[in-house]
Amino acid sequence: MARYIDADNLINELSAACMPIYEKGITGILGDNSSIADIINEQPTADVQEVKHGYWKSQKQSGFYRLADYECSICGYDNDETPDYCAFCGAKMEGFDD
Repeated sequence: MARYIDADNLINELSAACMPIYEKGITGILGDNSSIADIINEQPTADVQEVKHGYWKSQKQSGFYRLADYECSICGYDNDETPDYCAFCGAKMEGFDD
């Protein structure tokens, strides 16, 4: 699973850790013997959720009775309206089928 971190915080921490070695002309490790990977792995992760992207599928078909006019392309949730997000699965709706 992907890990999401605060990039600004990481830049600040790396800058602070690298200052002593830049002054001494040392490269390869950070001033306190930590590697860059150590600092990245120590960063707190953000509380995020993946965004699902879907679209509204039209259910208007001749000869068939439907309970709703539109259906979510991700979960199949039926809806008469077309809001920006599916009320059932939370997918961000980006338009309609052709």
